[in-house]
Amino acid sequence: MSKIEKFKHRRNQYHKRSTKRFSLDVNLKGFLCSCNNREKDCIREAYNLLNKYADKLYPPPPVKDVSTEDPSTDVADDLKKELEDLKSSAHEEKKFQVLESGAKNFLFIKTTVDDPVLLAENIVKDIDSTKTQQTKFLLRLIPIETTCKAYMKDMVSAFSPLVGKYFKDQTRSFSVIYNHRNNDSLDREEIIKTIAEAVLKTGNNKVDLKTPDVSIVIEVIRGFALIGVVPGFFKYKKYNLIAIAEQSEEKSQNEDVDKEIEKGVKLEENTEKSNQESAQPEVCE
Repeated sequence: MSKIEKFKHRRNQYHKRSTKRFSLDVNLKGFLCSCNNREKDCIREAYNLLNKYADKLYPPPPVKDVSTEDPSTDVADDLKKELEDLKSSAHEEKKFQVLESGAKNFLFIKTTVDDPVLLAENIVKDIDSTKTQQTKFLLRLIPIETTCKAYMKDMVSAFSPLVGKYFKDQTRSFSVIYNHRNNDSLDREEIIKTIAEAVLKTGNNKVDLKTPDVSIVIEVIRGFALIGVVPGFFKYKKYNLIAIAEQSEEKSQNEDVDKEIEKGVKLEENTEKSNQESAQPEVCE
């Protein structure tokens, strides 16, 4: 192998190592994203969308006004402080980071935001109210509050804090959604029954398979389970962003048609009333 070939080989190996994504792990929170083969475009859209709404929910701190600082402050001290801030920010964990999920056309984006459910809910509500499609390649955006190993005892343990968070002090209807990919070792019915029983033992919660307040989503991919308690899961088309926009547009069109029909009915009633009045004979005294 010549020197040039060796150089190219090393460069390619470095490129492969540097572009390799991290994989799923336990105790993560984030978003399970589905796409249709175009993973790079899906990642780009997911980052843009999540950052857009995260900045609204969690606005960055205001920029310090240099003009108000004490003029006697030494320039060297300012530079030193600025360098320290840059170093600390370089070591900060990214707000959103894509990970390999272990299933084709599915990506996991881990996050450092406090509440991924609140963020995802804001996104779907905004798409529904504005009737605007914001993504083309990103299909579903399902918030995940915790991850664990795909064993029954681990799932029960990971889900336990969510029971207290969502079901302890309030009455809610719920459903359990279970999906699995690249893992056939688990019993679907046993998982759904165990999770449902844990909720039913807490407060006056009830099962509703059609229009539940929240849905307990359990996504098993290979050796990991991803768990989230998602509000309005069926109302917002299982958090399919494109389907929500299409539904909203169709709903808007139907409302316009209803208004036109109502307007036509009123016009017809007024015309009929006017005709009846003109048809009445005049009374002569």
